[in-house]
Amino acid sequence: MHRQRILSSLLLIPPFLLLVHFGSAFHFSLLVGLVIALAAWEFSRLCPEGTDPGLSLVTILGALAWHTAVTWGGGLAGVGAAVGGVALVRATLVPAGFRVGLLQGAWIVLGVTYVGGLLSYTSLLRALPEGRQFIYYLAFAIWAGDTGAFYLGSRFGRRPLAPRISPKKTVEGALGGLAATVVVALAGSSQVWPRLSWDKAAWVGLVLGVAGIIGDLCESVVKRGAAAKDSGSLIPGHGGVLDRLDSLIFAGPVLYVLVWLGWV
Repeated sequence: MHRQRILSSLLLIPPFLLLVHFGSAFHFSLLVGLVIALAAWEFSRLCPEGTDPGLSLVTILGALAWHTAVTWGGGLAGVGAAVGGVALVRATLVPAGFRVGLLQGAWIVLGVTYVGGLLSYTSLLRALPEGRQFIYYLAFAIWAGDTGAFYLGSRFGRRPLAPRISPKKTVEGALGGLAATVVVALAGSSQVWPRLSWDKAAWVGLVLGVAGIIGDLCESVVKRGAAAKDSGSLIPGHGGVLDRLDSLIFAGPVLYVLVWLGWV
C-alpha cells in the first residue's frame, strides 16, 4: 500500500509540475478537463440508486460543459438549465420508475456541480497573472496536508474525527495535516509566492488545510452513501481520482475567492 502510494506519486507529480511550468493556461485547462471527465465518471458510478452508461455520459458531458463555460466566461446559466432539463427528461424514461429516475437525476446535477463546478476553479487560478505560483502553492500545500494526515494519523491516530462519516480519520491525523499544510505554505511563500508575507502565508495555509479536511469528509459522505471504500482504482495506492483530489476540490475555490477578494 505505502509502496504503491509513493510510486504513483513519483509517476504523476513530475509530469504535472512540468505542465504547470512549461505549459500555458490553455494546456492546464485541458488537463483539468481530463481530470473532470475521469472524476465525473467515478462519481456517476457511485450513485446509490444504480448507474448506467447514460447516467455516466450526462454527468461527464455536463461537468465538462460547466468547466468550459467557467473557463471561457459565458453560458454558465444555460449549462445549469440544460443539465437539469436533461436529468428530468431522463427521469421519465428510466425503466426502474420515476422515483429512481428522479434520484438519479439529482445525482447527475450534484455530480456536475461538485466535480465540474468546484474543480473548474483550478483553471481560473491558473489563468490569473500569478497563475503558476497559485497552482504550485495550492498543490504543494494540499499534498503536504494529505500526506501529513495519512501518515501521522496512521501512526498516532487515536480519537475519531468524524466516526459517523469516516471511522478511520482521526483528530491527530487532521492536526498533523494542518501542521504540514501550514509549514509548506510558509516555505512556499518564500519560494513560489514571495510577495506573500509570513503571517499571511500561515493563515492562508491554515484556511486551505481546513478546506481540504472538509473536502475529504464530503467525499467520504459520497462514498459512504454509495457503500464504497474508494471512488475507483485508477491510481494504485490512492484509489480513484476523487480520492486523490477530494481535498483540492474544496481548497481550490477557497484560494480563488481569497485572491478575488484581494485578501492575498
